[in-house]
Amino acid sequence: MKSLFKWVGTTGMTGLLVFSTAVSAENNYGQRLEYLQTAWQKKIVPVKNGQAKPSIVTAVTAFCEAWRTDVCDDVLLYIRNPKRFKNLYNQDNDAAYDVTIDQSNGFVMANDEGGDSPYLFATLWRRTNGHTLLGIHTGKPVDPVIDVVLFYDYDPKTGQLVPEKRISDYLTSKKYGQVEMTWVELPRKGKDVRVSAYGGEPAIEYTFKFNGMDFDEPTIEMQ
Repeated sequence: MKSLFKWVGTTGMTGLLVFSTAVSAENNYGQRLEYLQTAWQKKIVPVKNGQAKPSIVTAVTAFCEAWRTDVCDDVLLYIRNPKRFKNLYNQDNDAAYDVTIDQSNGFVMANDEGGDSPYLFATLWRRTNGHTLLGIHTGKPVDPVIDVVLFYDYDPKTGQLVPEKRISDYLTSKKYGQVEMTWVELPRKGKDVRVSAYGGEPAIEYTFKFNGMDFDEPTIEMQ
């Protein structure tokens, strides 16, 4: 698991202090994700300088400032100081931890290419009523596994992200049958959300098409 802490002491006492701090921080981050999982739908998030149509960076910054999870802190560091971020995480590693920001497509991704670090994916949709829809998929794959899909409606009149639990429930509560896991893929290109269900035979992919406001009933493809 990635850690922001390095061994800096030359004595056993100093090393123990740094190790204890790292363990405490990791546990705290895990607790933040668990709290996010249960409490996000109760919290309205203010957006600074959101104006009529916030960018993906503006929207994700607001979300991450409201929910300071481990991966959110990484995303904020990348947004504010990408050089420091790249110095912190060795980009030459086989499984380098990285953040991708695609402004033109309204997409942000933070992950370590299949490792065990926390992850975050975010996508923007422009709604036909002048609002903006923000989707967030975040979590961590180990100790314990946490996987959360969140949606928010941004109202330009209030400058706030309001939880859209109805959409989150709709995309994640389908009857997938006897499967070991599902994965919600927020789009980088296009507007459709894909949900893959694994573990059963055959694997199934659900595609939810965006209709300008919400998502239609899915089309189903056997893999």
